[in-house]
Amino acid sequence: MSRPDCAFAFAQARLQARLGSRPTAADWQRLHATRDLGGLLQTAGTTALAPWTRDLAAHTPVHEAEQKLRRRWLAHVDEVAAWQPAAWRDAIAWLRWLPYLPSLQKLARGGKSPEWMRSDPVLGPVVAEDPRQRAASLQRMAFAPLAAGFAPRSGAPDVMGAWLRHWRSLWPMRVPNEVPLERVLKQVLAARAEIAAAPESGVSAQTLGRLERRLLVALRRNPLSPVATVAWLGLAALDLMRMRGSVALRALHGASEPRA
Repeated sequence: MSRPDCAFAFAQARLQARLGSRPTAADWQRLHATRDLGGLLQTAGTTALAPWTRDLAAHTPVHEAEQKLRRRWLAHVDEVAAWQPAAWRDAIAWLRWLPYLPSLQKLARGGKSPEWMRSDPVLGPVVAEDPRQRAASLQRMAFAPLAAGFAPRSGAPDVMGAWLRHWRSLWPMRVPNEVPLERVLKQVLAARAEIAAAPESGVSAQTLGRLERRLLVALRRNPLSPVATVAWLGLAALDLMRMRGSVALRALHGASEPRA
């Protein structure tokens, strides 16, 4: 358990309000029962997921839909970062790049990039560079510290490692929440690894449910701290992941999801 800090009072109040309005199991059941993207978006608009999907339409192509959902994630992290005490805003804002790390890791390894990356406003400028110049080009971008992961002094490219090192460098000195923060982060990264290794048929509901429970515990046991904020963003990312999967399935196939 982290040490409460009253400087997080405003952030804690906002997080609790958002936590109370998260989609319920009944909301997700209604979403899973929809047959097409138009129906999904109409149903989502009656839930706390409405801000995620407000830029989508019934005939939005799948890659455009995913690009817009990533853009909503960036906006949400920036909003949450603005609630934090000044000393923690940059560290929380750095979480905005997490969904892009797998794609950036692929770009760091070189090779041909899929077409959707070329049109993405975040990834496109990296794709446009010669693979040998990508590390240097990152120095001009908002995530410049990731250049160290593109061109390490030794070993293979490691974008996640570069992200982690910079994130820790943004923590205020003498952080009393280091252990709980590291624990939450390890839980998220372990779940990411399990999700990445899952078969293409789908991600285990047990994996997502286990991570959700751990994040809820972390948020409730560490009020008035950056741990609560990181746990909340983890929960928001899970909701967005589930929404993204539902949108992609219907945008590609026009079908509802299989029942568990």
